[in-house]
Amino acid sequence: MLKDRSFRRTVIAITLPLAINNVMSFGVQMLDTVMVGRLGDSAVAAVSLATQPYFIYQVLLYGLVSGGSILVSQYWGQGDVSHIRRIMALMLKTVAAVSAAYALLCAVFPSQIMHIYSQDESIIGLSVSYLRVVVLSYVLAGLANSYFSALQAKEDVRVSTVIYAGSFFVNVIANYILIFGHLGLPAMGVVGAAAGTVIARGFECLAAWAYARFREREIGFSHHDIIKKDRDLFPHYLRVSLPVIGDDLVWSLGSSARVAIIGNIGTVFVTAASVAGIAEQFAMIMVYSVARTASIMIGKTIGTGDRSKAKSMGDAFLALSVLVGVAACGVVLLVRGPLLMLYPDLSADSRSLAYGLMGTIAAVMLVCGIETTSIIGVLRGAGDNRFALAMDAGGMWLLSLPLGLLAAKVLHWPAGLVYVCLRSDSPLKAFICAIRVRKGNYIRDMTKPQ
Repeated sequence: MLKDRSFRRTVIAITLPLAINNVMSFGVQMLDTVMVGRLGDSAVAAVSLATQPYFIYQVLLYGLVSGGSILVSQYWGQGDVSHIRRIMALMLKTVAAVSAAYALLCAVFPSQIMHIYSQDESIIGLSVSYLRVVVLSYVLAGLANSYFSALQAKEDVRVSTVIYAGSFFVNVIANYILIFGHLGLPAMGVVGAAAGTVIARGFECLAAWAYARFREREIGFSHHDIIKKDRDLFPHYLRVSLPVIGDDLVWSLGSSARVAIIGNIGTVFVTAASVAGIAEQFAMIMVYSVARTASIMIGKTIGTGDRSKAKSMGDAFLALSVLVGVAACGVVLLVRGPLLMLYPDLSADSRSLAYGLMGTIAAVMLVCGIETTSIIGVLRGAGDNRFALAMDAGGMWLLSLPLGLLAAKVLHWPAGLVYVCLRSDSPLKAFICAIRVRKGNYIRDMTKPQ
């Protein structure tokens, strides 16, 4: 399959816009941490911890829309536009309800949530002030992301790229004005960073609505589809989505527990891990883009009924994931020096530890390409959601988190070794998932009742 020019061209045509899309979306998230870096270690640590509830929400959101996206891509392969509109309506309504409930929870209990991640009252105070404002962006981000994910599932990836690019520049301008106080406005610090994020997410939501209302024609989705009740398809949508939601929720809670373990070691480790995490997220843009491409292409192929071709695609993406992992490793090693230059006010201890952690992350990237492409791309795109859930739940909660907790709380190992323990599940998951993909018994037509 890798020798097929048509396959390679399709992969590039989908992956490149998705990568640009993810760069811009990542940029909006990274800007807050980078731009408050001039305010010192405490501000960086506070914003990093205050984004953890959004991280859980973002992964939960990804689970909500991924189940629908699997169905959209398979219905797209069948040419069934009517069912695509119905799935999109269910996605938007579900995301709106869950987003509103989650935002309300964070708004009512911000201090209690922040105490999970740190016991430093000065950091918690800044984190709470950031969280109380940024929760306003959750519903906006959810609605825009839901619509864009459905478009991407039918191979329309360019519009979200353009809109996220616009959102990035809106966020830069808003942060510059609000964080540091320009155009006659007072300097708002971390609260200004949160307000800038809300403005950027509002831009995304408004732009998505305008595109759906005035430009998109292939699907013809409109507000009339949202108003309609769909009791027949909703149970099927839930059956497909719940394992994906469970997988992403288990994984996000595990990642958040990892941050809580780090946060209770000390401010220096929190700050260093926050900066190192930016390098990881940047490298993972490439990995996630290829994984998303795999999900789209394999889902569409299963929709056409060509299971043999879907299996060949799975093998091709597995081989490609090895190269992607090596490239992601190189990216982390390449950016760690320049990244630290963006934080001139970091303490020497935070800077040194962040540099070392990025070396560990680079090593993890070698297997993370296989793990992520297999789980999020090949297996999910083919409807093998329960196996993906078992992998993430078992790997994090039965291996890496207990080891990390043991290393931090009982053995009192150095921060670097604690971090290695917290990432120890990736090699095992990559190995097992590669075997699963090679066997080829993971393909499911999710448009049919199971």
